Amino acid sequence: MKIERRQFLHLAGGTAALPVVSPAAAFGPGTIIPSNSIKIVERTHYFAKPGLAAEVLEIRRKASAVRLSIGLPAGEIFVKHPGGDGSEPDVAWQCVFVDAAAREADLAASPAFESVRMQMRKVDARFERQVFSIDTL
Repeated sequence: MKIERRQFLHLAGGTAALPVVSPAAAFGPGTIIPSNSIKIVERTHYFAKPGLAAEVLEIRRKASAVRLSIGLPAGEIFVKHPGGDGSEPDVAWQCVFVDAAAREADLAASPAFESVRMQMRKVDARFERQVFSIDTL
């Protein structure tokens, strides 16, 4: 494959413009990341019933506020982008844990979310949970 000079410069310029983020910055301020830990990412996808995407987003925001109130990280909330192909969820949430023990501690606190879960079940058509380990480079 041959790349023309203009294409190469365009690609190189785009790469140079990407931010460089340390692992500690990616996990948030004050996070201590043990060098031998296996980081865990939990991602949940919420597919709203027709016309209820805004309600799903508000309930997910409420869930993140509950997390903060009991000392857990809020995580990140993502919303469907208009440029998608339509298969993506209306709302997604993601949280990174420094290790499996941190995720287990998070799961142990989950009874605090039962009322939020009940609200979400009323507006969701489908729910998916995915758990990943972060591969080191």
